Amino acid sequence: SPPPDTGATNGRDTAALADTSETLLKRYPGQEQETQRICLRDSQFEEEQVVRLLLQELHDRGFTDTFNQLQRESGFTLENEPVSQFRNSVLAGEWSKVKDSLSTIGIQTPDNLNAALFLIKRQQFLELLEARQLKQALLVLQNELSTLTNDIQQLHRLSGLLMCPSVEDLRTAADWDGSSGRSRFVVLESLQTYISPGSMVPVHRMETLFGQALAYQCDACKYHVRPANQGLYIDHMCPTSVFPQELQFSLKGHQDEVWYVAFSPDGRYLASGSRDKTCIIWSMSDFSIVHRFNGHQNEVAYIAWSPNSKYIVSASSDRTLRLWDVEDGTQMQVFSGHEETVTSCKWLGTNDRFISGGLDHRIIIWDINGTIVKQISSPRVHDLAVSSDCSLLLVADEKTDIHAYDLTTLTFMYSLNEPVEVMSMALSADARYCITGLRNGELHMWDLDTRTLVRDFSGHTQGQYVIRCTFAGQDDRLVATGSEDGLLFVWNRNTGQLLARLRGHTKTINVCTWSDKAAALATSSDDKTICIWPAYRGAPSHRPDSTDDLSTSDDDDDESHADDKSMVSGAHSTTSIDMF
Repeated sequence: SPPPDTGATNGRDTAALADTSETLLKRYPGQEQETQRICLRDSQFEEEQVVRLLLQELHDRGFTDTFNQLQRESGFTLENEPVSQFRNSVLAGEWSKVKDSLSTIGIQTPDNLNAALFLIKRQQFLELLEARQLKQALLVLQNELSTLTNDIQQLHRLSGLLMCPSVEDLRTAADWDGSSGRSRFVVLESLQTYISPGSMVPVHRMETLFGQALAYQCDACKYHVRPANQGLYIDHMCPTSVFPQELQFSLKGHQDEVWYVAFSPDGRYLASGSRDKTCIIWSMSDFSIVHRFNGHQNEVAYIAWSPNSKYIVSASSDRTLRLWDVEDGTQMQVFSGHEETVTSCKWLGTNDRFISGGLDHRIIIWDINGTIVKQISSPRVHDLAVSSDCSLLLVADEKTDIHAYDLTTLTFMYSLNEPVEVMSMALSADARYCITGLRNGELHMWDLDTRTLVRDFSGHTQGQYVIRCTFAGQDDRLVATGSEDGLLFVWNRNTGQLLARLRGHTKTINVCTWSDKAAALATSSDDKTICIWPAYRGAPSHRPDSTDDLSTSDDDDDESHADDKSMVSGAHSTTSIDMF
């Protein structure tokens, strides 16, 4: 049953509430008469803009009654009548009305008016084709679209759509989902580029502002290694406790120096290549050996995973590359086209092609059947990097240059010049930044948009050996590299601040690599071991503390490798951490 009436409201008596209301009304004179509401605080933002953003969000989320009530109470509307009619006409496909209303919605310049009209007429052209009204579509193309642009190639592409034999072919060729799909909404969003935001609030504006605020918080996060999923109520900040604080495991399975490690894209496996001429596939679920690949005649210097995590390509100083099936543990192909050491290889976005570079002045594109698709001459290649969309290829040569190519055409674009020999490099996921490891021990970061050197990182030791650096953390906000003194160095990418020196190896670290899926760093060393550094407790790669050694033999070569056991050992007691 309800409590007795005590005259209290939410724990506060009505008299206190009345006093508060009276105080607020004195603070904001005239509010009672004008709006019958109490504004609880001052704001630096215009009330109309705030209310219209609220209206847009309510409308987008389907709160129709609240949307209408807020318009009535505030006196503001989301859009004026001409803009509202324009929106409705676009979504209804009433193209003659859309064209007539363009002059009334705040488009400022003739160029913008033509660009907006082109988007409208292109949609009308596609819808006429969809309705199989080919004559009318041809008239729109010849009499209207052709007068609105000088882009001949685009006009040719549109004219080619007239030859599509079916609606399905049209939608595929035009990359368009039809009049009944989202295409009209897409056109409306594109049109907002040319319309004053004061007339039509940019689409999903509040969501955009939330995203920008979160991105700013992530930029300011010193240790950014886990997703910003705290929601909107508090600011994002990774505490020090979620930064790699300890070496979780040291993997022992190779008989000689481990020269390369790479996580599978799905985070389930780790591949390693060694001076002992073998590759090992490790399970990230229990750190056991899944496969040991034998076949190379010399050291394995590089490994690349296919995008689907089913294959690896290994590169060796025996002048070959080899393709291995990770699921069944078999060798699928040997690639013999280089005449000297193969130093690097990368997959090209699909699971059937990859690129390799070597000291023989060759860069070769292969298909997985062993066919050379294309090759180009190059200085001796120290390292390659390929953007995630496969549009950009970076080549670090034997001298001091990094050469950028348009990978779709293999045409040269520009060069970046370093003061000394580039030993390794890494490309950020968005292809905005490139870090280079130099023979003199310097680590540089380049902004590829401006082609300028924006930051250098120091403290580590490098000179005699190739040490491969990496971007790490969420959104590549960290930079990491090994050192000849056996330490792993980690910096904040945006500030250059050294965050930690981590010791788990006893000799030179040859490579470090990061996986978002595993939320971990992995390093390999001349001490024959691989170290796993989970980014935080509870990360997919994190395991409960263990002081027992777990020995696992290779299931293919139990007899021939009777004394070659993989060992997974908790290594906390040997770890040295310097945090900054």
